Amino acid sequence: MITRFMRKLVKYRILIMVYLNAATSWNWNAKQECFVPASIYLRWNGCLLLTLGSTFPFLMSTFLLAKLPNEEYMESRENFVVFILGWAEVFIITAILMISLRMKQYWRDIMYLMNEMYRYSDYIEDLMRRCNTHFNRNEQKYIYRANVLLAFVGILSTFIPLAFGACICVRVEPNHALLQEWLEVNISIRPKFIPFILFMIWILMDAVAVGFSAIAFLYGYLCLARSLLTGLTPHGLLRIVQPGSSRYKVTIRYKLNSRYFGVLDEMTVVQIFRTHQVFNTITNDICGSVLFSFHHVACLLAFLGGALTLLKATDEVLDGGPLVVAALGLAVISPLVLQYEESKEISEVCQKSDGIIRRCINLTDRRSMLYKFVKSCPKLKVHAGYPFFNVCKDTFSQFWAQGIDFLVASLAI
Repeated sequence: MITRFMRKLVKYRILIMVYLNAATSWNWNAKQECFVPASIYLRWNGCLLLTLGSTFPFLMSTFLLAKLPNEEYMESRENFVVFILGWAEVFIITAILMISLRMKQYWRDIMYLMNEMYRYSDYIEDLMRRCNTHFNRNEQKYIYRANVLLAFVGILSTFIPLAFGACICVRVEPNHALLQEWLEVNISIRPKFIPFILFMIWILMDAVAVGFSAIAFLYGYLCLARSLLTGLTPHGLLRIVQPGSSRYKVTIRYKLNSRYFGVLDEMTVVQIFRTHQVFNTITNDICGSVLFSFHHVACLLAFLGGALTLLKATDEVLDGGPLVVAALGLAVISPLVLQYEESKEISEVCQKSDGIIRRCINLTDRRSMLYKFVKSCPKLKVHAGYPFFNVCKDTFSQFWAQGIDFLVASLAI
């Protein structure tokens, strides 16, 4: 379920966006304890930062394309790293911009869906409290791991803009090279450059905040789905045969002995499962066609850019200080962690929903309403590139294989 820790983390991250970044689409209402639309000022600030950020791919692409005919420039190892990092940043920022546009388009749907998921999580928690049941050790470990992972993403989304402000003073950083060549300005941590560095941090903070919102939204859905499906897993079914109408001789009804929610009437089971099907459909409408595809591309390019820089420009990276080394190390590790956890949890949700459907089909009579309902239920899936691909355990293997192939090919150049 969506724990109190997750809610506080998302709430405080939203408040940081409101008071520090002054740009967000929704705000937190402390009295009602739910998300509400942000003021028009905050939404216009978000659009302004999105517009300013959209100029970066154009400027950086122009700078990098001008270097292609220059063979002497590409022979230098430092310039080659600048070239690779520059294109990685261009595609990562482009992916983030596409995700931001998607989030701006569906911000009301995401806000209302998160509010409803929080309320439904409270309903599930109340069911368990009335039945005096608790999750077993494996489920508690999963909830603890989900809390740690979301906290890691929250800290990372706060650390990235600060690390970028330090990295822009390093020679192999593409923005540093662009400003040095076009404006003949050597950016460094000096008082006269502090306003510019803070301005760049401000723009990047809006981008990473959008990324955190998307990940928090998805992980809220996954945690609720896993808890609901685990608690709804039937230990057995109680069959009730009642006299029917003139058309049917008997009416067959069932009561489901669930794992954590106690004995539930079949209509309650249908209501719980159908509600989560609605959550799954809306999540796929928001995430399926754009968010997952660009999220995958951004993770892949962050991994490649960080790994290539560490391997080909070790001396320059060490000269930049520990913050630069930490930033590049996180650029390599974070995409692997996110891709592994996402593919694992999404595939488990699909397997658990399929297990519940199959078990109910095997234990119920063909004439019953519960059998007809579960027979018509599709498995809960999260789509990537909807409607053609689904996220499964093989997604991480494909990500790892693509990353290694591109890395080996780049090192061979």
